[in-house]
Amino acid sequence: MTEIDAEALDRMQRTLQGVLADLRYLEGRPPSEVREVLRGAVAEAGLPDQSESWVRDCSAELSAGRVVVIGPKEIPEEVQHLEPDPDQHASG
Repeated sequence: MTEIDAEALDRMQRTLQGVLADLRYLEGRPPSEVREVLRGAVAEAGLPDQSESWVRDCSAELSAGRVVVIGPKEIPEEVQHLEPDPDQHASG
């Protein structure tokens, strides 16, 4: 396994976060369609291929209109303003 310095990893995470933010328009499209667009956008950004499970999971989140956050250092501003979904965060 190749080691990546922290600065390079941070740069890759920020780039990947930007790619995901740019693809929010895919909300409501089938995950299979989102997967193909996501793979192309990752490649176009010069990032390494991501695992199939990561692509599948992120595609499902984007398709459902949920924000995907990469890494704990930077959370997109819109995440701070989202209200919890009562169906997913029901007490009891």
